[in-house]
Amino acid sequence: MKINRKIGLFFVCKFLVIGMLFFIFTFVLENNNDLQKKIGIFTAYTATVSQTDSSPTITASNKKISEGMVANNCLPFGTKIKVNDKIFEIQDRMNVRHGCDRFDIYMHNYSDAIDFGIKKLKYELI
Repeated sequence: MKINRKIGLFFVCKFLVIGMLFFIFTFVLENNNDLQKKIGIFTAYTATVSQTDSSPTITASNKKISEGMVANNCLPFGTKIKVNDKIFEIQDRMNVRHGCDRFDIYMHNYSDAIDFGIKKLKYELI
């Protein structure tokens, strides 16, 4: 009788430990994605001298400007971010007065950039 209780207690403890480990790993894996998600202030710009510099079609990374590029002062060139299910790539810089939480998305059309305005959005590093 004592042996059966010890075996039963052993299996109950083993089940509880395995259950706790499963819960911990599941919680850590679920929240790992949240660590990559941040909030930034997003604006939009077009390739004009008044909004950039004397060479508006060349980015700070020395690439020709195109849709999907974004400016940020802190993330390395080539870093990809996901915003509202769209992928953008850091290829340009902003004025030094803007900090690390500011992003400026390149748009071909000036009216689209104006309509975009200023938005506080969640983004994810990819």
